[in-house]
Amino acid sequence: MTTRWRPLSSDADKAEQAAYNYALRLLAGREQNRRALKQKLAARGYETAVIASVLDRLVAADYLSETRFAESFIRSRINKGEAPWLAAKRAREKGAEASAVERALAAAEAEFDAEASARALIESRDPAGRRFEEQRVWQRQARFLQSKGYRSEVILRVLHRDG
Repeated sequence: MTTRWRPLSSDADKAEQAAYNYALRLLAGREQNRRALKQKLAARGYETAVIASVLDRLVAADYLSETRFAESFIRSRINKGEAPWLAAKRAREKGAEASAVERALAAAEAEFDAEASARALIESRDPAGRRFEEQRVWQRQARFLQSKGYRSEVILRVLHRDG
């Protein structure tokens, strides 16, 4: 859908165009979801009607997509070492639509190898293998993996020398 250019005739039109341009700049930086964009526009002082109109225009032009946001957010969190279910939980907390999160989670889990990911995380944090010699280091690494959303059986396999 293309938007035809029309001269701005009123202050409301100018405010809407300014809000639209600001939202486009935000979306150019990274994917956003509707709730976050709404909050950022409101923080700039735009009226509720202007915000609603801008968000509808962005969705209609396919610049704003809950699906893309959920996929991008979950992929980003997995790349930082989180388990997919935890990344999905955080996406929901950010206000992503549940259906978009579920689709993105299913796709992420299909290609996620928890043990390989946890092993890579631990190797980057403990390349000298101190976790094998010191119980305190082992416990700290186990807590770290647990905070990233890994299950106990994965943690035990990764942190044992013969795992």
